[in-house]
Amino acid sequence: IEGRVMVANVILNRVESGSFPNTITKVVYQKHQFSPVSNGSIKRCKVTTETVEAVERALAGEDLTDGALYFMNRRASSKMNLRRGSSNNVRWFDSHLNFLFKHGNHEFFR
Repeated sequence: IEGRVMVANVILNRVESGSFPNTITKVVYQKHQFSPVSNGSIKRCKVTTETVEAVERALAGEDLTDGALYFMNRRASSKMNLRRGSSNNVRWFDSHLNFLFKHGNHEFFR
C-alpha cells in the first residue's frame, strides 16, 4: 500500500507544483508521463480496496515521498526503450532530476 500512496503522492504533488497541469485527470493523462496511460493498460486496471485506501491516505495529506514529482522503474523503463529502439529516458531522469529514494522497484525524484 505504501507504494500506491507514493504514486498518488507524485500525482498530487504535480497538481500542486505549478509546473504540471492543475487537475488530477490532466496530470494522469498528460502525454508521455505514465506508462499505463501510454500503453492503454489503465483501461484494464482493476481498482482494489488497497488502491482506494492508498488514494484516500494521499488525499488526506499523507506524503511519503518528500514532495517527489517523478518516479520510474529503472529496469522496466530500460526494457521498454530497448523494444522501441529509442534513446534511453532513464538517462534523462539521472541527469535532470534529483534522486530522492528507492521503494521496491521504483525510484523517486524531484
